[in-house]
Amino acid sequence: MAIEIVPYQNCHEAAIRRFNQRLAIAGAGMEMLIPETSDSGWLAGAQLWLAMEASEVRGGYILRSQTFSFSGEEEPVAHYRLPLSEGLINRAYAQLAVRLVRDALSRQPRLYALGMGGWDKPLPQLLKALQWRMAAVPFYFKVPHPYRFLRHVRALRSNGFLRLLCDAAAFTGAGWLALWLAGIARRTAGQAAHEQPRSFAGWAEAIWESCRSGYGMTPVRDAATLERLYPSSDPRFIRIRAAGGWAVLLDTAMRAHKQFGDLRVGTIVDCLAPPEDAVAVVQTAARTLEERGVDLMVSNQLHHAWSRALAEAGFRQGPSNFLAALSPALAARLGKCADHEIHFNRGDGDGPIHL
Repeated sequence: MAIEIVPYQNCHEAAIRRFNQRLAIAGAGMEMLIPETSDSGWLAGAQLWLAMEASEVRGGYILRSQTFSFSGEEEPVAHYRLPLSEGLINRAYAQLAVRLVRDALSRQPRLYALGMGGWDKPLPQLLKALQWRMAAVPFYFKVPHPYRFLRHVRALRSNGFLRLLCDAAAFTGAGWLALWLAGIARRTAGQAAHEQPRSFAGWAEAIWESCRSGYGMTPVRDAATLERLYPSSDPRFIRIRAAGGWAVLLDTAMRAHKQFGDLRVGTIVDCLAPPEDAVAVVQTAARTLEERGVDLMVSNQLHHAWSRALAEAGFRQGPSNFLAALSPALAARLGKCADHEIHFNRGDGDGPIHL
């Protein structure tokens, strides 16, 4: 039976549930499921395309249309999100993943993917084989509370020996001393005058206009876009306005997280300012999270100004599984612009869905 790729309709909900059940039985996690209803947050401002074989869903992807700025020139781009195929569990559909990518490219040649879980995952391996431009978005962390960090961070407590080592470092104070000497546990120096507005309305537009030409490539961050990404109705988002820029923060009490255990994690999710003001914005954001009492602070930032700002604020770089992929057409538009001139972070991918 031939497979046809069609736009989502409400009548597809039962078939999507059957597809998701097949993947779940085979061990796929919750992040590896297609949205089943049109009111899902995954579909906000985006279009879901489904690979249909008769009445069965065999795969699909989400395409979110966006506008990017290339050194100040705004042009359409799309985010290729959550591509899934039955090829993950049934070799008869092994080529469907390639067809999904080609279908998305036929609708918008300038595509990007972000996140993807690491180089060993199927999607980045496929995109690399298809000659997409690939880069890791660096991961940065800082530890305001070394004791709780060492006692709860699952990423460092993966076996009995490491758990014993972390506990010894926590109880003796050796871990705190080591982290302090490395600068990771020191209180952030400096904090600009700032405020915590409830929304982006009335002021974010001016910051976007003053910043957009300073980045080789960045998704548009005007007030309307920011309100869609970080709605004022959602109390999770902490907005910081400081030093001619802003940052969006999260303060999340984790519960049995696969990497962070039960830590209280502060995240610098998104940020924007003229590159020369990045240090002041990051320092203010970090101090805000420290004063809230988080155990660990994290951020993913690709642009060199924000990477440098995190380093100056005492953050250190760790392994990153947050990857960026640009289609050949988007890479061609970017030209000789280096990866570190692109302003990408978690706000440009699937958002802070795991934070």
